[in-house]
Amino acid sequence: MRDQIIKYFENEKSINEDALHAYDDPIKESSEEIRIMREREAIKLRDRIYELKRHIEVIKRMYPNE
Repeated sequence: MRDQIIKYFENEKSINEDALHAYDDPIKESSEEIRIMREREAIKLRDRIYELKRHIEVIKRMYPNE
């Protein structure tokens, strides 16, 4: 059960990391409003990744691999 939960969270983290990479390349011909929206979305993704990492660590510590 522990490994399935960790695998799920790691998969979700990977999906969010892939989405974050889409924001790495700046759009050359975009308005300031679009740049601000992209940065907000990137911040949200970074926060989700951070939270998923925390959840993974908590599960690993609560249920050590024996």
